[in-house]
Amino acid sequence: MTDEARLSKPRHRLSGILYMCAASLAFALMAVSVKFTAQTLPVTEIIFFRSLSGTLAIGWLILRKGVPFWGKEKPKLILRGVSGYIAMALHFLTIAKLPIGLAVMLNFTAPVYAAALAVIFLEEKPGWFLWTMIVVSFAGVYLLTLPPGGGPVWTPADLAGNWGYILLGLISGFMAAVAYTAIRSIKHRESPLTIIFYFTFASTVGSVFLLFYGVRWPNFPEWIGLAGVAVGSLYGQLWMTIAFRRAPASLVSPFSYLTPAFSFWAGYVFWRDPVTLYTVIGAGLVFLAGSLISIREALYE
Repeated sequence: MTDEARLSKPRHRLSGILYMCAASLAFALMAVSVKFTAQTLPVTEIIFFRSLSGTLAIGWLILRKGVPFWGKEKPKLILRGVSGYIAMALHFLTIAKLPIGLAVMLNFTAPVYAAALAVIFLEEKPGWFLWTMIVVSFAGVYLLTLPPGGGPVWTPADLAGNWGYILLGLISGFMAAVAYTAIRSIKHRESPLTIIFYFTFASTVGSVFLLFYGVRWPNFPEWIGLAGVAVGSLYGQLWMTIAFRRAPASLVSPFSYLTPAFSFWAGYVFWRDPVTLYTVIGAGLVFLAGSLISIREALYE
């Protein structure tokens, strides 16, 4: 059966949606586990544990399937690994310091950045649609960052406080887009396992140096949190990969935005993070822009 025939079957399309929903829940579990564990454990240690556990798991799969570790497109693979590591490290830091839903939503600006980067590096032609979605997305980010009372956000106190971490969250989304652009340019020439290995290996090496900023042996609740980070990230990647194999990307991509939805819900339930009308509208605008860009790219790829 050809890939097109397989993707056109309703049963496979439905299973693709269900796998993406499961992946979104797994990534939300990862974010919640990071938030919980970072209350008592250094974020640098969480980054290292997630990186090391991912490297061991992917390394075992590579050995089992006989896939090459290092691949052929080494410069682009290294770019994918380093940019992915920076994106993850900043993402974990912003989860620890900002309301969890906001931190996750900032990372989900990546599709907008990726579309812009494709214009530069993949020589795709921009148009009114792309520029409109960029404006819509960042209008959503602005609304997300408004304080609960709806007052002005551009104050010295904001710039000295949360806005520093908000900027890091936006940089996290940008670096995730760099990683995604690198993947797009080599995905038909390298195994997905090799691509993921470069990310986890680069993250492990990079996070070793972060341990100089603080490390201690976790207690039992912290081990539970670290296990949630490892399991959530592993199964999130696994189920997301299966989702894209079972159904067209244009169908399943919007369901990835269940991750910030689950995160906003968890933030409200467990940490009493405020959810205002501005929050809902802002998240909706980022969701709209990211989903439409993902659908358009999948249809014209």
